[in-house]
Amino acid sequence: VMIITMIEDFKNFSSFLSDDFPLKVLLVGETYCDGRFKIERENSDMMALEYIIEGAGTLEINGQHLTPEAGDVFFLKLGSNHKYFTDNDNAWHKYWIVFDGKMATTMADLYLPDDTYLFKKCNVKKQFEKIFRLSKEDISYERMVNAITLELMQIFMYIKNGIEMNNESIAHKIKRMLDKSVESHFNLDNLCEDVNYSKNYIINIFKEEYGMTPYQYYLERKIDAAKMYLMHTNMSIGDIAKVLHYADQQYFSSSFKSAVGCSPLEFRKRIRK
Repeated sequence: VMIITMIEDFKNFSSFLSDDFPLKVLLVGETYCDGRFKIERENSDMMALEYIIEGAGTLEINGQHLTPEAGDVFFLKLGSNHKYFTDNDNAWHKYWIVFDGKMATTMADLYLPDDTYLFKKCNVKKQFEKIFRLSKEDISYERMVNAITLELMQIFMYIKNGIEMNNESIAHKIKRMLDKSVESHFNLDNLCEDVNYSKNYIINIFKEEYGMTPYQYYLERKIDAAKMYLMHTNMSIGDIAKVLHYADQQYFSSSFKSAVGCSPLEFRKRIRK
């Protein structure tokens, strides 16, 4: 049996803090987690970025359930409620930095989307390695903070540019997922978990691309599917309602009439004249 012991190498700079610094570095570290690693905070008084070098685990933050793994970056927002822990069999090895100040808040607001905390496959290991090295160097706190600020800017810019490049593909991915879900129950929470983005972010990028919310698109596709069944099969109205996961036949008929202007039965009669 292999026993994994947690190893943590970090430096605490809280004694150097001053309002003179627009960005304040509080802690910088590297952690080899063991299976017992778990941190939980309510209304967190800290802001942090963590880069997963190896391993996998779970982040629960402001109602979202996320799964950071190797190559991912996660953001712990000031004031958030969060809990994060590593997998027992595939423990995290990670770099992390805790920071604060007006400039830190401004960078987070400008470069990171609201309510999004996990950023997949970020090529920023070199920046985190440099931040860790800078924290160990025998230089003044001011000089270290200036150098680390440049590395943080690169990380934030990388994340923002990656998001902008992926927005269109994310919207298309959501559309494909919705197309495949026409004959099943729509669940926005599951959709958010599948693509690792918040509800507001998903709704906004989808609406920007397609002019409607994911749910509105889903409802339109269900009506399109209902029309196909009405035109090309002899399935009863009740059976079509079941296949398309409407609550009951009455709700299906009401939804169809609201969208098309006539009942499903009237639609079938008109088409087959």
